[in-house]
Amino acid sequence: MEDGAISPLTDRQKELAHLVAQGLTNREIAQRLGISVFTVRHHVSNIMRKLGVRSRAQIAFIVG
Repeated sequence: MEDGAISPLTDRQKELAHLVAQGLTNREIAQRLGISVFTVRHHVSNIMRKLGVRSRAQIAFIVG
């Protein structure tokens, strides 16, 4: 992973981005982190906006 590419993300967003890159669903991420699926969707949406991407696959590519 190139830290510069994900530097605009908060630590929590980086944690979620790594879980997205592992192929986990929003439900699986929510269960693993003990948060709601709504919160996961909100984080993923913010991650996409900050990274300028439009898909989970693009998040995974950037996180590597």
